[in-house]
Order: sequence, then C-alpha cells, then structure tokens
Amino acid sequence: MQLKRALLHFFFFSPLVAASAGCRPPAASSDVPQSQQQGVELRIVCPNETTAALLRSRGQPWMQRHSVKIAIQLYDPSTERDKIGEAPADVWILPPADLPHWAAAGKLMPLPNSYKAPDNPLAWSDLLPTWREQLVQWDGQTYGLPLIGEAPLCCYRADLLREGPTTWEQFAQLAERFRDKGVAGRPGPSLPPLPRADADLDRLFYTVAAGFARRAVRNDEDRRAYQPDDVFSFHYDFQTGQPRIAAPGFVHALKLLQRLQACRPPEPADHPEEAFRDGRAVLCLTDVPWLATFQKTAALRDKVGLCKVPGGDRYFDFQTGQERQPTAAANWLPYLGGAGWLAVVPRSARHPDVAFDMLADLAGPKTSTQIFLGSINQGGPIRTAQLYRHRWDVFDLDDKQTLHLRDLLEETLLHRNLKNPVLCLRTPRQAAHRAVLVHGLREALLKGADAEKTLQNVAQAWRELDRQQGLEEHKADYRRSLGLLAKE
Repeated sequence: MQLKRALLHFFFFSPLVAASAGCRPPAASSDVPQSQQQGVELRIVCPNETTAALLRSRGQPWMQRHSVKIAIQLYDPSTERDKIGEAPADVWILPPADLPHWAAAGKLMPLPNSYKAPDNPLAWSDLLPTWREQLVQWDGQTYGLPLIGEAPLCCYRADLLREGPTTWEQFAQLAERFRDKGVAGRPGPSLPPLPRADADLDRLFYTVAAGFARRAVRNDEDRRAYQPDDVFSFHYDFQTGQPRIAAPGFVHALKLLQRLQACRPPEPADHPEEAFRDGRAVLCLTDVPWLATFQKTAALRDKVGLCKVPGGDRYFDFQTGQERQPTAAANWLPYLGGAGWLAVVPRSARHPDVAFDMLADLAGPKTSTQIFLGSINQGGPIRTAQLYRHRWDVFDLDDKQTLHLRDLLEETLLHRNLKNPVLCLRTPRQAAHRAVLVHGLREALLKGADAEKTLQNVAQAWRELDRQQGLEEHKADYRRSLGLLAKE
C-alpha cells in the first residue's frame, strides 16, 4: 500500500491543477507586517553573478515596496558548497540536488504552511509538480521555493534536416553523417563540445542514460504490467540500496557518448551552445532560453528546429539486463532536477519571515514569469500556468513554432503520460558520488577509458562511500529521496 500511495502522490498530476491556475481567490496580504520589514537588509548567498543580477533586478519592486535591502555574497557550488553553511545569511540559493544535504543536517527552516494556503498569493498549487512534490521536499517537509526552472529540449538545423531525431541512435547517426560531410561543406565536428562544468556533464550523462536504464511506464498501463523497481530504481536499487550505475543501460549510454565524442571538438566549453549559435554544430541539447540567442543570430534566424530530447531505441530489463524493444517509437523519459536553482532559508537567518516573504514574491505568478521570460541562456518555467497563459514573444518564434515549443515543454515538464520520469540523485551525500562519476566520465570521454570498466569502478567507489555512511542509513536516505518512507 505504501508503494501505491507513493506512486499516486509523486507521479500522477491532476488536470485540475492546470484548470485551477486561471481561477484564483483574491491575493492575501503579506504575512509579515510592513513595520517589521522596513530597514531590513537580507543577506543572500548566490552561486554566480547571473543569479545575483536576477535577484537585484527582479527583486527590486518588492524591495522598494517594503524598504528592504539585499547584500549578496557569491560562492562556487562546485568547490565551495559547504562554505555557504559558514556564511551568515538569510537566504541560500542552491541547486536542487543540494537541498537534502542541508535539510538532513537540520540547517534549513521549513516553509511556513501559510504559503500553501489556497488564498495565499504564492499560488502553491500552480507550481510544477516536480518542484512542488519533490525538489523542494525532504523527509515529508517542504524547504524553500523554486527560483529558476529548467526547460530541456533538442535543437537542430532545420535548413539541413527535415526533422529532429527521436532516438539517441538517430542522433548519433546524424552527428556522424555531418561530421563526415561537414556542417559547412568540409569534414569536422558536428556537435557542440562537452560541457566543462561537473554539474552539466553529470546532467548530460543522465539525460542520455534515462531512456536506456529505465523502462518508460505510461499512465494507462495496467498496474500488473510493471514492478515498483520500474518506477523507483534508477541510480540505486531502491529495495537493496545497491548502485545500478554499472548496469547495462548506463554502460550503453556511456558508450554512446564515447561515439558522440568523435563528433565534438576535443576541448570542453563553458557554453557548448555557442558552437551551435556560430554554425559549427547541426544538433544541440540545450534549454529554452537559448532560443532567443539563436533567433537573434542572423545566420540562424528561423532555421532552428525543435524536438524533445531523444529517447532510447532500446532499454535494458531491470531484472535480467537484457535488451528490450520499446513499444513506442522511443523509450523516452525526461531527466529532471539536474538544472535550475531553488532558494532556502537557513535556521541561522536573522530575518526568516522577511526572507520567506521575498522568496514567495520571486516564486509568485508574476515575478517568476518575468524571470522565465527574461532569463538569458538559462532557466525555464516553474509554474503550470506559464505553459499555457503567457505570450512567449521573447523567443521571437512564429505562432506555429511557439505552439510546438509549448507542447514540447508540457510533455517534458508535466510528463502527464508517464508514471516514472527520472530525477537527479538527491541523497544528502550525492556530491561525493557525483564527483566520482564525473571523474570517470572524463576519463572515458576525454582519455578513452573503457566504458564498462569505468562504471564498474564508479560503482565500487559508490559502495565504499555508502559503507562509510552505513548501508542502512544510505538505503533509508535513497528511499527518502524518492518520497518513500525510510523503511519498508
């Protein structure tokens, strides 16, 4: 019964949420009296200058209304994650995967229940289900609010290709054809370089692996046709707590990435999309805000085709590891939570009530839409209503392309036809696991290390990390990360 309840809670999304988004009661006033806000300075720890600039600009109207100032301190989430706990601050901006680390350590304040009330202007029920039900949750508590979402898609040169790839095999074949033929008439790289940042490489690997290492389970599928493992097991076997990172689906994904590496420039880049923008790539995995940049590039204007991120042309059975053929055109599952930012309030905050009030404004319907539509080269929707009710003129697409883009994002971010989208690894100790994986990925992709042996070494290192924590505690944490009870 517990598993059934978890399935219903985390992977079913009621159409009533979308319907209710356009019919709300009048906005309630702020929870914090104006007199308590005036003259307050909120200290915010941010991961980069782009996020800091966003807070300064989009938070300005709220700050002026309430006579509040902000002071921003930057940190590098890849190397200074634990330093944010040492900095005196009222707000931390975190990647979604880091929230459980701080929540499990008792360092975060839960979001007050008043913000979830139907008459609160935050409009809690309109937040995308992945955010509302998973990425801001830990062990039954809600911590923080989404600040910047994600919007993954695949772009292709519509002047060179009739349609985009449906499977990763098609993606690879197109990349190889244009590598040999040349994007500009001479042989050379046809794909953007690998991303330099650890988080981006981690996201790329799991984006590819999702369609090979887990079978897509549709909402209309008979419950007797799938097992709990099909829904809950991905990075780990949720029942045994053993890593699956060296399972056949992950090995196949890494081998495919090695094949694609022969179609890339040799050196990684901070912004791989720039290769597509400059006409040096025919395919590009990116997020929606880059479309505005592509459309502003004269050589690319109205020449960019859009499609979902590809899926697997096969998947590997959870129990046997044998290849299976999908019943649809592709075994497609979105990988979510690997990008975006959320905001939390630490227990050490001097002004927690004011901090939550500001975050509620930033995540509220009006400001969050401005953030999404005004973001440059990053971000995505955080609300269901943003997929339906707002014009997207900022991307400068024609009406047909705009409608197509909305359909792609709805399918990806709402995943209404799927029970089991793949989420990022969200255990409190995931950072150490990611570091091991990313090191192995670079060895395999940049130095040619054997894919299967590489992931076997990663799995062994993960097992050692889990033994150091304690296997039962690790297993409990993985179950919590899935929204299950710590023990069966």
